[in-house]
Amino acid sequence: MLPFTLIDQADTAGALEKLGPARDLDVLVLYYGELARRAFLGKILGAAGYTDPGTQLHLLEWPADQDLDLSTLVRSLNVNKVMLFGYTLPRLGLHLEVANYFPLTVAGTTYLIADSLDFIEDAKAGGDNRAAGALWTAVKGAFLKIS
Repeated sequence: MLPFTLIDQADTAGALEKLGPARDLDVLVLYYGELARRAFLGKILGAAGYTDPGTQLHLLEWPADQDLDLSTLVRSLNVNKVMLFGYTLPRLGLHLEVANYFPLTVAGTTYLIADSLDFIEDAKAGGDNRAAGALWTAVKGAFLKIS
């Protein structure tokens, strides 16, 4: 018999509770970090056309060290675009390898994997705009809000 490992899937109930009542929105943004980082996230989303993110997309602050069954959450919310800031993909039940800042479509859902908001903001403040520039290029390519 070949050796194998079963991959356990985390629950999504806690995430759905944090998101509140069901809404018909296309985008999920998953992030973690200090409260101060929300302003930076707001700038990113505002530049992409999401001037009122709380009503235009699903925003979920989720601990980076806590597992989440992202595919079940995506299906539950019926979103077709997901931005992930700073997560290791296996923690989210995603077992694939993709470079950061390159949108990838899997089963009709486009994912954008990015460094953490902390990293992007700190690098930008230190004069290194590579991560912020790569993020903006990716957002323009697949995540701009179409009015």
